[in-house]
This record gives sequence, structure tokens and C-alpha cells, in this order.
Amino acid sequence: MKIISPLLLSVTLLLTSCDRGGRLPVFDDALIGHTAPEFSLPQVGSTQPLKLSDYRGKLVMLNFWASWCPPCRAEVPSFVEIQKQYAGQHFTILGISIDEQADMMPYINAQGINYPLSHGVDAGNQLAAHYGNPDGALPYSVLISPAQKVLGIYTGIIHKEQFETLLKKHL
Repeated sequence: MKIISPLLLSVTLLLTSCDRGGRLPVFDDALIGHTAPEFSLPQVGSTQPLKLSDYRGKLVMLNFWASWCPPCRAEVPSFVEIQKQYAGQHFTILGISIDEQADMMPYINAQGINYPLSHGVDAGNQLAAHYGNPDGALPYSVLISPAQKVLGIYTGIIHKEQFETLLKKHL
């Protein structure tokens, strides 16, 4: 039985996240309760950079994803719905794509993604590492308070019901 449990855990993690390292990813939740690291990255559809400080006063779900990642693609439709439903309530999703802009645009347009996005393989991976995801496993999300403190770190798919529970708790 001891052999089966680690095997089931491995299969579950592999099915719920895109681990590009070929092994189980490592996560660091030491940022929880601390100030979220500031960033300034290129913003899709704008000449202005995407900066966390521009969202002070809002609850932010910072989501690291990629258009080539099946679990990421699975959660995007729910994120689009949630952004539409809760955006007027001092909340936003910020998407950091681990793609180059040209690679992600067809998917963004097809899905009608309605929240601010940034892109870049190197910049996105570096930021993910600052937020406790040194292996770059996807999807990976960080909930940030209006005061820009890290409230929680979520690995793998965030299902709509789980997301709504988080929002009701923090809005």
C-alpha cells in the first residue's frame, strides 16, 4: 500500500499541472502573509506595462499559465466567467503567460480572455520563481490582498466553485 499512495499522488499531480521539469514540482509558500513582489511586464494590447502596484486596493488572482498547457486551458473559461461576474467588486485576475505573445494570441482571441495579460517565457518564469514556483509548473496562482499581501498559493487547476468560495471569503 505504501507504494500505491506515492504513485497515486504522482499521477494526480501530473494530471493537474504542467510540470515541465519531468519530475514533481517544488513549491515554496513562504510568501504567504508577506508583501507580494512588485513586477512590471509587457501588457498585451497596451503600451503600458502590467504592474501589480496598479491594482493596489483590489483583490488580485495572479495566474501563471500557458496556451500549450492543457490544465491551464481547462481553467481559462471559468476565469473569463469569474472576471466578468466579479470585476466590479474590487477584484481582478492578472494572467502571466509563459508564452511569447504571437504564440498565445490565437488562444486569447478564441477564448475572449477579458482580464489583463502579460507574456514572456523568461520573464514569466522568473516572476513565477519569485512567487514560490521555481520549477515553473503550471497552472500556478497567487491570491493577493488589496493591501498587496499574499493570501494564498494554489497549484493546479482552480475550479470555478473553489474560485468563487475564495472570492466570497475575501471580498
